[in-house]
Amino acid sequence: MSKKAERITDSNMFYVFVSLYGKDEKPGYHIVPSEDVATYVSTSHKRWLDTPGRGGRMHKDTNIRTWDDPDQHYLDRWDLLGLD
Repeated sequence: MSKKAERITDSNMFYVFVSLYGKDEKPGYHIVPSEDVATYVSTSHKRWLDTPGRGGRMHKDTNIRTWDDPDQHYLDRWDLLGLD
């Protein structure tokens, strides 16, 4: 993701992240409100910048952002789209 994801907080916008597990497994779909993505990428990037990297050197800022759902909170949460 890019730095731009930190600013996208439209209540009608969602991200769908697809996890590809293996050849014979169904993919997992993570449906995430843009506001939650913005908060996560902003917070995690700041934490990364504040944590020393290899050799104790501080990380240099980049436009790259990452997102993760370690607790699978958004896995198959199609209900968040409110399409029913």
